[in-house]
Amino acid sequence: MNDRRTAERLLADAEERLRLTEQLPARLAELRGWAYNGPDNLRVTVDVHGALKELKLDESALQLSAQELSAQIVELSHRAQQAALAEGVNVLGDALGDAAALEMMRSAGLPIDPEPEVVPYTPGVDPNAGQWQVIPPEPGAAQPRGEPKTP
Repeated sequence: MNDRRTAERLLADAEERLRLTEQLPARLAELRGWAYNGPDNLRVTVDVHGALKELKLDESALQLSAQELSAQIVELSHRAQQAALAEGVNVLGDALGDAAALEMMRSAGLPIDPEPEVVPYTPGVDPNAGQWQVIPPEPGAAQPRGEPKTP
């Protein structure tokens, strides 16, 4: 099969990118990133520029000192902006292409997902066998058909 794209396909791709490019300002303005702390009593939402859009505090968060609370808000705002930026790169990548999106991620210092490890197939061998955590059935629970009952 010929891997070359036809002129019609190239034109259609270019028109799609133009359409996506026209929508970029609106799509980027809508993006939000959020983060919450461990006890889940503080949640921060920001836009791609890091502007605070929402701050939710549980009453238990008010037990923190002003210094601790402000430090957590700043940290969560940073994490939320990183999430918004990553989503922004995805939106920009739709219009500009994957190579441009990867370069934007690198220049913004965002983590790039590594390629997953490829495990060769060996018939009859489960490469995840050592990672499974089997939950034994409850006594008296119905067993699926076709499987032996556990003693």
